[in-house]
Amino acid sequence: MIKVKTFSSQLKIFHTRNELLELDRTVNDFVASQGIRKVISVSDAVTTGEKGEAIGVVRVVAYEDPGAGTREKVLGRMERKLDDWGNEVEKLRGKADKLGSEAKGKFQEQAEELRVKQESARQKLHELRKAGGEAWEDLQGGAEAALDDLKKALEKAVKKWKR
Repeated sequence: MIKVKTFSSQLKIFHTRNELLELDRTVNDFVASQGIRKVISVSDAVTTGEKGEAIGVVRVVAYEDPGAGTREKVLGRMERKLDDWGNEVEKLRGKADKLGSEAKGKFQEQAEELRVKQESARQKLHELRKAGGEAWEDLQGGAEAALDDLKKALEKAVKKWKR
């Protein structure tokens, strides 16, 4: 679905450059916050006063709707995975507490590695949540790779400690 959003800015004499930069920031923030990946067109029109002087700018952005909830669904799925795997890590820690001191020491090293991977994945998800546009696509791959890395490390730990 194609959508259109209009932005406007009043122009003041000798301040036009700053006002246009602010208008650019407003539009870019909107695009990023909405997860818009495809902008179809951008057009500016100058509004004039009674004497024909420029008094404002209207910017119209036509964009492809990223799909209601698509972004949130992806983030929700990733966060659920991270939470589920975090619970698995805690279960393993509980089992380690019942082990002898030598085995417990080995497990603590592995648990710390899992914690670091878990924190890395959580940080990537945080960055992904804030991203928009093309950055969203780039960061989504990084977040999925971090989650996959955590999953593999967790599966390896579970397999090792089931023995």
